[in-house]
Amino acid sequence: MEHYETIRRYFIDLNLFDSKTNDAHVKRNEILSTRIYIVLLLTIIVLFTLYMCLISQTNTITITKPTQKQFERLTNKYANKLQCLCKQISIPYRQFMNIQPVFDEICLSDFVSQKWIDYLFYENTSYYFQLDFRHSAASKFQILRALCEQARLTIDDNLEKFYVNQFLSNQLITQTVFDAQTSSFIDSFQMTTFSIFQTLLKFIRNLIISNALVSGVEMRSTLQFYNNSYPYIEMENIRYYQERVQGKFFDCYCEDFTICQLQEGIYTQMNMFDYAGSDWSGYKDINASTNMINATFLVRGMFSSCKHMESLMKSTSECLSDQSCLNQIGAYINHSSVSINSFPKLNSSNPARYLTIETLANNLFVGNWILNKSYSAYFASCQPSTCQYTDTQKYSFIYILTSVITLYGGVRGLLAYFIPIIITFLRKKKIQTPPSTVVPPLPQSRMTRVPSFFQHIAQLNIFNSYSPDEHEQKNEIISSKIYLIALAGCLLGFAIALSQENQSRIVYIYNPTRSQFEQLNNQSTLNLQCPCTKITIKYSKFLHFNPTYHQICNSTFVSNLWYNSYDIWNVSIPCISPSFSDLASFYFSFLSTLCQSAHDIIYSGLAQTDSMNYVTSEAILENQFNNEMEAFIKLFEQRLQTSFRGQLALMQGVIFTNQIISSKATNVYYNHTKLINNTIIVDSYLTTHENCTCGTNPKCHTDLPICSSNRMNYIKGMYVGCFMVDSVLISTTECFFNETCIELMKSSMKNSSELYQQMYTLNSSEVSEYQINDLIGTLVGNLFIEQWNEFYSYNAYYNECQPIYCSYTVSQTSNVIYILTRLIGLYGGLTFLLGYLVPNIVTVIRRRHHQRADVSIWNRFKISYQAAKTKLIELNWFESNTNNEENLRKEIITTRVYLIVFTLVLLTLVFYSSLIDKTINVKVSLSSLSQYQQVQMKYPNTFSCPCNEISVPYKNFLILSPIYHEVCSSDFIRQSWIDYLYNEQSITDQNYRAVAAAQFQVLSYLCIIADGTIRQSLVQFYSTKFITNDFIPFSLFQIQTDSIVDIFQKTLSQTFKRPFEMTQDLLQGNSLMSVFQTNWKFTVLKTSSWSPIYTNPMFHNQTCNCGTSSKCTQPVFINNTFVNGLYIGCYPVETMLQSSLECFYNQTCLQMILSYFGELPKNVTFRVLSASNQYGIDEKIQEMVDRLFVNQWIINQSYENYFLKCQSTYCTHSYIEYFNIFYTITTILGLFDGVTVLLRLIVPLMIYFIFRIFYKTKISNCPITQ
Repeated sequence: MEHYETIRRYFIDLNLFDSKTNDAHVKRNEILSTRIYIVLLLTIIVLFTLYMCLISQTNTITITKPTQKQFERLTNKYANKLQCLCKQISIPYRQFMNIQPVFDEICLSDFVSQKWIDYLFYENTSYYFQLDFRHSAASKFQILRALCEQARLTIDDNLEKFYVNQFLSNQLITQTVFDAQTSSFIDSFQMTTFSIFQTLLKFIRNLIISNALVSGVEMRSTLQFYNNSYPYIEMENIRYYQERVQGKFFDCYCEDFTICQLQEGIYTQMNMFDYAGSDWSGYKDINASTNMINATFLVRGMFSSCKHMESLMKSTSECLSDQSCLNQIGAYINHSSVSINSFPKLNSSNPARYLTIETLANNLFVGNWILNKSYSAYFASCQPSTCQYTDTQKYSFIYILTSVITLYGGVRGLLAYFIPIIITFLRKKKIQTPPSTVVPPLPQSRMTRVPSFFQHIAQLNIFNSYSPDEHEQKNEIISSKIYLIALAGCLLGFAIALSQENQSRIVYIYNPTRSQFEQLNNQSTLNLQCPCTKITIKYSKFLHFNPTYHQICNSTFVSNLWYNSYDIWNVSIPCISPSFSDLASFYFSFLSTLCQSAHDIIYSGLAQTDSMNYVTSEAILENQFNNEMEAFIKLFEQRLQTSFRGQLALMQGVIFTNQIISSKATNVYYNHTKLINNTIIVDSYLTTHENCTCGTNPKCHTDLPICSSNRMNYIKGMYVGCFMVDSVLISTTECFFNETCIELMKSSMKNSSELYQQMYTLNSSEVSEYQINDLIGTLVGNLFIEQWNEFYSYNAYYNECQPIYCSYTVSQTSNVIYILTRLIGLYGGLTFLLGYLVPNIVTVIRRRHHQRADVSIWNRFKISYQAAKTKLIELNWFESNTNNEENLRKEIITTRVYLIVFTLVLLTLVFYSSLIDKTINVKVSLSSLSQYQQVQMKYPNTFSCPCNEISVPYKNFLILSPIYHEVCSSDFIRQSWIDYLYNEQSITDQNYRAVAAAQFQVLSYLCIIADGTIRQSLVQFYSTKFITNDFIPFSLFQIQTDSIVDIFQKTLSQTFKRPFEMTQDLLQGNSLMSVFQTNWKFTVLKTSSWSPIYTNPMFHNQTCNCGTSSKCTQPVFINNTFVNGLYIGCYPVETMLQSSLECFYNQTCLQMILSYFGELPKNVTFRVLSASNQYGIDEKIQEMVDRLFVNQWIINQSYENYFLKCQSTYCTHSYIEYFNIFYTITTILGLFDGVTVLLRLIVPLMIYFIFRIFYKTKISNCPITQ
C-alpha cells in the first residue's frame, strides 16, 4: 500500500516542464501540461502503431537464377503474381518433347519386304483367274509396302516440322500450363498427320477409279480380241458368274447392280482364264471355264475388288497370322524356290489381324504413340535468369518500430513546445491591483501592434543562455533566425520531395465482366494482367463455319444414278465412240468425286480446326481477337484451296506424263494388229484431237458428241480430254443451266430410268459467286465454295476465358497522412541537428579577435588535439548538479555507452531501411527505332512497347526469292523441244525415241509444278500475319523470322514431295499400264473371238522386273554409244527422276541426240546448259525435285519495316531502385531524435542497474568484520 501511494504521488506530482519556479500558478500549469502531454503522446503513438499494424504494403521481390524447386514453391504460393524471365526465349519442341509411333507389326514384318513380293510374283500372273489370290497378290503387297512407307514418311515429315517449331516465351510457364500446351500441340500434330494422309490417300484412290485407269493385272475389264474379217480390239467388263453374283462385274461404287468385293481363293482347276465376260450386247460363252467355278480353298481375310488398291483395303491380315493358311498358299506357289516357311507369321494374338487394311491405313498403321514431354528439360532450356513476384503483407516489426520511433521523436518535440504555451494561454493569471491606482491602458491600434510583433521577432532568442555577454547574446539571436529559416526550408523541401514520391500498388478486380475488362484497357492501366480460367480453348467454342457449295454439288449431276449405265441408255450402236453415253457415268462420277473430295477436305479441315486449342493464358481485347481470327480464317481458307489445287494438278500431271491407259479410250486407241511370225502384236496410239495430241498437250480436247437417233450432236460446254479429269476440268456448267441442252442429254436415255425422271436444269436465278460459263476447274479450285459463312464470337471467347481477376499497377503520389507523419518524424531530427550545428557554426564564424602569441601550426594542432581529447574524455551529456566524483564517473560512462549504443542502433536501422527496394515504372514516348534499341538495351527484361497495329503480314518485312536451276528456264522444257522429240508412230517401240518426249514433258511439268507450288505457298506465306502485342527486340525478331523461313522451306518441299511419291507408289502398286508398254505389254495368246488379251511385265537390264519395281531402268544407247545420264524404264516419271542432264551440258552429246531424232525444224535451235551452278552436272533430277529446283533462296527481312508497321508510339519500362539516398537521409533524420530520447531514458537506467548489481556483488564478497 505504501508503494502504491508512492507511485500515485509520483505521477500526481510529475512535472516534465519543471522551471524550478516557486509560483504555484506556473507550477500548476506545468503539471497540467505534463499530464496532457503524456496522454496525447501515448494516444498518438498507440493510434499510429495500430494504423501501421493494420495497413499492408506491396513489395517486389527478385530471386536470381531460381531452381526448379524454388520456382514450384513460389508458384504454389504466388501463382498469379510470379514472373520469371527466360534467358533462352526460343526453345525448339525437340528439346522437351518426343513422339514415337509404335507401328502395327505388319509394317515391320517380312510381308512388306521385296523378298515376299518377289516370292508372290509370277511372270504370267495376269493369266490366273481374277479371283485367284495369286493373280494380284504381288500388286496388293506392293501397295501395302507403299502405304506403310508413306505412313512412316508422313509421320517423319510432320514430326520434323513439329520439332522445328519454336516455343517462344520470354516468361517461364508453370507445369500445369506446360502440360496443357504440350498436350494441345501433340493433339494438333496427330490430328493434322492423320488428316493429311487420309485425305491424300482417298483422293488418289478416287482419281484412279474415276479416270478408269487400266491395270496390267486387271480385275474389272480386259481387252478382247475380235477375229472377223476386220479384226479389232475392244475393252470389255469382266462379268463374274459365281453364286449370288450372276453376270455382275466389279464396280468401285458398290451399287446393287455391281459387285463390291468377292473373297479370294486358290483356283487349281486352271492356270489361265479364257473368258473375259460378256460384251455390252449381252453375248456370252456358256462354255467358258470361269462359269460357276469353285475355289480349291478360300484365303481367309483376302478379297478382290475393282482395283488392287480397293482389294487390299477390304482385306485383313488374318491369314498372315495363321501358319496353316500360309502353308496352303505356299503349296500352290510353284514358280519360286523360296519356302513359305522363310516368312514368319504375324502374332496370332494381335487383335489388329481382324481389322481391315483400310482401318489400319487411316490410323497410319500406328497402334500406339509413346509421348515423352519433360518439364525439367523445358526448365533447363528456358534458363530463368530472375524471378519476380509481388507480395502484399503487413509491415514488419522492425519497420513499425522504426516508424514509431521516428514519429515519437517528432511528436515529442512538437507537443513539448506547443502544449505549455497553449495551457499558459488558456490559464492566464489574473493580476490583482487596487482600483484607485489602476490607470486604464489606452487601447492599442492594429498599426501599433505590428511593429511590436516584428520587434519581438527581431529579438527572438531560442538559444538564450541568459549570458550578460552582449556578443554572446547577439550570436544566439542570429542563430535563432538562421535556425528557424533552415528548419522551415528543410521541412518545406522534404514536404515537396515527399509529395513527388510515387508509390506502386497492385489493384485486383475479381471475376471482371467484359465491360470492366475493356474499361481497364481503355484507361491504359500499367501491367494489366487478366489470366484466363481456361488456358486452352477449343476453336469450336467461338469459331464456326457453315460453308455453302455450288448447287451442282447438290444436284442430280453428282448422284449415284449415273453409275448404272446399263439401265440408263437406249441400246443402240453409237454413231461415234467415245460418246456421251460411253463417258457420262465416269464424267459425272468424277464430278461427284471432286465435290465429295472438296467436301471431305473442308470437313477434315474444319474438324481439325475444331479440335485445335487456342492457347490464351490471358484475356485479349476484341480488336486483337478479331485480327487474329481474320488472319486465321484467311490462312485456313487459302491453305485448303491451295492444297487441293496443288494436289490435283500434281496427280493430274503424273498420270498424264506416264500416259496411263484409260479403259474409256479417251487418251488411247488400238489399231489393227500386226502379224509377225504368226504372233499378234497389239499397237496402242495416243489420241489426237483436231490440231493437238494427247502425246504432248495435256489440255488437248474436243467437243463431247452425243448420239441421238443415230445422229451426232455436241453438248454445249462439255468436252472430251485426254483423261476424265481433263474432260471435267475444261468443261463449263452452262449446259446444266440450259433446258435445251438437258433435253439433248435425255434424248439418248430410257424414259423409264430414274435418272431421266429426276434430271432437271440448275437454277439460274440463284445468287452465285460464279458465272454459268465458268470452267468447272474454277469451281474445283475454290472447292465449290459459294460462301464460307464464318462466324466468330468475342463474347463466346471471353465467356470461355472467364478471367479469374484483373490486376494492374497503380502509381500514385504520397497521401497527406503519409507526408504529415514523415514530416513529424523528420522534425525531431532536424531540430536536434540544427540546434546543435547552427549555434556552433555561428559562434565559429563570429569569433572574437584576441591578441595571440605567435604559435606554430604544429603546436596549434597539438593544442587542439589535446583539447579535443580532453573534451571527449570528459564528455558528459548526463551532467547533474552534484560534485560527487563517483556520480561524475557514472555520468561519463553513461555518455560513452549512450554514444556507442546510439551509433549501433542508428546504423542498424538505417542499413535495414536502405535494403528495401522499390519498383519504379516509367513511360516514354517512342520516336525512332534507335531510341527503342537504346532503352531496350538498358532495360531488357522490363521494357515493352505496345503496337498500334498488332498483326503485320509477312510481306511487309519478309521477302523470299527463289533462284531456280537453269534447266527450268532452258530450251529443254519448252514445247518446241517436246514436239521435236515426239513421234506418234514410235510410242510402242520401247526405245528412247518412243519415250524421250514423255520424259522431257515430265521435266517440264515438274518445273511448272514446282514453280506453281512455290508461288502459291508464297502467296499464302505472305498473307500470314505476324501477330504481336508488343514490339519485339531484334534478337527475338531474328529468331522468329529464321524459324518461320526454316519451317516454310521444309513444309514447301514436303507439300510437293509426299503426294508426288504416294501417287507414283500407288500407280506401281496398282500395276497401272503405260501406253508406251514399257512396264507392262499386251500379249495375244488366243485369236478366237471374245478371247482375252493378257499382259506380261517388262524387264529392263534383263533382270529387273517392272511387275515388282518401278525403278527398273536400262541405259540409252544411240548408235551403240552410251548416252551419259539418260535411261529407259518402267514409267517416264520414275525414269526421268533417276536420269541426269549430264549430256545436255555437252554440245557434242546434244548433237548426237539431235542426229538420232532427225532434222530440226527451220529457225529452231537448242542451246546446251551452262555448268555454272553449285551442283554437279551429273546431279539426278530426283535431287533437284527434292529442293523444288531451287538452287538458292534470297531472304530479305527488314526489322525497320516491322517497326514502322507496328506503329508503337510509346514504351513503358520498370526498374528496381535498391538504394534511395533521399529515403535514407529522411530515415536517419526521422530516427535521430526518437532514438536519442529513448536511449537517454534507457541507458542511464541500464547503467544504474549495472552499478547497483556490481555494488551488491562487491559487498557480498567482502568479509564481515566485528
